[in-house]
Amino acid sequence: MMIHISRDGEQFGPYSPEQVQEYLAGGQLLPTDLAWYEGAGDWVPVTAVAGGAATIPVSGVACTNCGAAMDADQVICLACGQNMDEPKLSEEEAAAAVAEAIKHKPLEIPPPYTYEDETSDRAGAVNSIGWALITACLLPVFGGSEWNLAWMNFWKLPDWQMMFDILVPGVLGIVCVILASAAHGRARGVTLLVLMLIIFGMGMADEKTGTLKLAVPIDTTPKMSATSNPAPPDAMGSEEEAGENEVAPGVPKATSEKRDKNIFYDKLDFHPGEHPMLVAVFLVGWLGVVFGAKARLYRPDSKVAWIVGMVGGGVAILFWFIPSGSGMMLTTMIDALGNDRYLGTGLLLMFLLTIGSAVCCFINTRRIRPSFMKKYSNLAVSCMVAGVMLSLVPAWGKVMYDETKSHHAKAKARYDKVKASLPKAYIGTQTAQNEAKLAKVEKPTNAVINSICGWMLVGVKYFAWIGGMLIVLPLSLVEILCGLREPDSAEFV
Repeated sequence: MMIHISRDGEQFGPYSPEQVQEYLAGGQLLPTDLAWYEGAGDWVPVTAVAGGAATIPVSGVACTNCGAAMDADQVICLACGQNMDEPKLSEEEAAAAVAEAIKHKPLEIPPPYTYEDETSDRAGAVNSIGWALITACLLPVFGGSEWNLAWMNFWKLPDWQMMFDILVPGVLGIVCVILASAAHGRARGVTLLVLMLIIFGMGMADEKTGTLKLAVPIDTTPKMSATSNPAPPDAMGSEEEAGENEVAPGVPKATSEKRDKNIFYDKLDFHPGEHPMLVAVFLVGWLGVVFGAKARLYRPDSKVAWIVGMVGGGVAILFWFIPSGSGMMLTTMIDALGNDRYLGTGLLLMFLLTIGSAVCCFINTRRIRPSFMKKYSNLAVSCMVAGVMLSLVPAWGKVMYDETKSHHAKAKARYDKVKASLPKAYIGTQTAQNEAKLAKVEKPTNAVINSICGWMLVGVKYFAWIGGMLIVLPLSLVEILCGLREPDSAEFV
């Protein structure tokens, strides 16, 4: 028989009769609590069903306060602690005693999720991060007008550090996808934690490791003016003299070379290695908020998760007052709002969402109702993750706009130059030859589409790459802290 408990309109359980007896003896359940089990007509005092059925005193003696069965020579009620030699408490005194008992011995907080929902949610989070990391590994790198699939040229890379950086997200992503269904609890958490320690250890042991540098195509074609006059025929030479690198006489073909760089950091003009203290404080705040809030979502009675979440919220606020190269992050944000509205907008979004996540951690106290605890934990994690991701969207949008505009200008100048250098067509054969030559030149419209898609995929690649690596560590700690949860029913295995 499973017993449901009701206190002040809130329901808990169900619990077995043995658990009810244990909670009554420990003071977690009170005699004033109501109980109901399948087959019962109405809610009854919990002491009446503590043994699994209505308790009938053998001696015919019952507690005058809670009605629990007592021995004939028993003076103190084991259920409520009432001394039979003392007068029965008044309603006000009983209510005060109940309130004091709740304050010092709160009822065990039930998990916000069922066993099935918690298991699915934890596995789904690991699986999603795994696919994000695999996507980051497979997406190409774009620069100039060329694409580079780093994993296809893996064995041609110049050094092992670049191989390591390319290999890490793919391997970690595959492991996450496998562990999402093959393991659960501490086994999954320890495996992910060991992998993350190896990755961070390699980054600390070798300064070139973990920089996420790739061979990026860099456009080296000089920008040409669309209004400039083409070179005279003699200077350009005949079509037969034009080499393979020319699509039309005197017009050089678009060229590019590859350079090893982290194009994401380079375009945003931010390199974490130049701000170690700032990055360290941010990582502590990030780890505290995400780990603390996520762990409390599954284990609301965990003191460790509550303390870590509170500390993480405080460090997340402290991050904005840590001096960096040009002052505190707060002053950097204020200055950027006036000088660079894209960067300023991103930092403002990050500031508001980070403060919001910290506030959610602070108000998510240990005595809060489970429904509120679930809401504030989810909000804290969502605000922290969104604060990092959304802060980069305006700045990266500015990068996409500037690069697309530059690429369009080069493509248009080149297209107009080639078109102006072509001889006038008098017959259909000459027209076909001119069209064939123009077909070898990138059209301005195609250049815009190519650039937008390329830089957008670069942003997605690095967002998934960096974001996935940041989330794996707190998720592994959550798995270790929460461990395996017992099914809600013995029928499930």
